[in-house]
Amino acid sequence: MLHIEYRLALIESILNKYHEPSKKPKRGSPSSLLDVDRLTGRHFPAYIPPTEKKTEPTRKCFLCCKKKDQNGKKLRKETRFWCSKCEKSLCVIPCFELYHTLAKLP
Repeated sequence: MLHIEYRLALIESILNKYHEPSKKPKRGSPSSLLDVDRLTGRHFPAYIPPTEKKTEPTRKCFLCCKKKDQNGKKLRKETRFWCSKCEKSLCVIPCFELYHTLAKLP
């Protein structure tokens, strides 16, 4: 067996042993944490950590932005709080509690 044949056979055996076929991507938006963890874990509101540019950063509230007004436009509400475990920005009242207690989100 030539050296090149040996190397190719080695590569092929490694690929056969460790290669996992790529999975088809799922449709829809990816879920963050398992819903069970979102509902049963210990989650507490915290300030969004400061960045180099912003000392008091804000983000759009995850639940408020899902709501729509009378004209069908999405609402935009900024908040300074988030759940560091879920990595979701949420208004402290009422969105934080709703997000962590409702089985099906609105």
